[in-house]
Amino acid sequence: MKKLLALLILLQTVQFTVQAQKPLRYRNWQLVFQDDFDTYRSVADMEARSPWKFTPDNERTLVGNPTEDQYYDSRNVELHDGTLHLIARPLPAPITYPFKTTDGRDTTKLLHYESGWIDLRSDFPTNTALGDTSRWPGNRGFELGLFEIRCKLGGGLGTWPAFWLYAGPTEIDVFEGGDPREASNNIHYSTKSTPYRAKGFRYTYPGPTDLMQGFHTFSVVWTKEAVTYYLDRKWLRTVPASEIPTYPAPVDIIANQAVNNFALPDTWPGGVPGQRQSAFIIDYIKVYKARR
Repeated sequence: MKKLLALLILLQTVQFTVQAQKPLRYRNWQLVFQDDFDTYRSVADMEARSPWKFTPDNERTLVGNPTEDQYYDSRNVELHDGTLHLIARPLPAPITYPFKTTDGRDTTKLLHYESGWIDLRSDFPTNTALGDTSRWPGNRGFELGLFEIRCKLGGGLGTWPAFWLYAGPTEIDVFEGGDPREASNNIHYSTKSTPYRAKGFRYTYPGPTDLMQGFHTFSVVWTKEAVTYYLDRKWLRTVPASEIPTYPAPVDIIANQAVNNFALPDTWPGGVPGQRQSAFIIDYIKVYKARR
């Protein structure tokens, strides 16, 4: 039995090593969407003519997550030298944010931070020539494909930068950060007729530096058969649909920097005299479709 167990472990290790040596290649993919944030004169110009908006659809914070402690506003989005900055900083004073619970009750939440968010506008135009698919109100984006972000994480205890895809029953977290040396990726799936399912993975970044010291590329390949994650074009893991299914619908593309309620701004890198802040810096966001 021990020999069999040792053999299974060896086979798993060999498989992981072989997969890890297969870099992400682009020859079978066609670029269908790209924003490198180089063409906007200002955030106001970006707001007027980009495909992005700067707050979630219904609220200025994700009220369903009890640990989130931030208020999203366009003033926390900045453009610098062809990069987009989503900046988290403490509010001058906490604000009481009113909202309704899922069962319709009025309640409030005390928020201590402000931060930046982008996601695709509801009127982001459909382009069937690029492989886009039909949509319904409130659902837009691309169904299946290769989704990618090149970014630099600001760091600081309690910061929570993320790049993710959302289509109601399915949420694919391309990455979630916060720890200087760790990032995670996750798949969430649930419908009214199926119980909630999720599968997460935490990756420790090797080498002499950490994830805050430079730009990194986080990618996910989403097909009907599986969801596969890459960091700097190196394979991290593959989740087959037999383990976690995904819902066949166009996804919203979201990048944001949440702040947890255990945050310590004194650990944040700073940037404004007398006030700490953390900037999630995005070089580009791209979407590819499989070549036919």
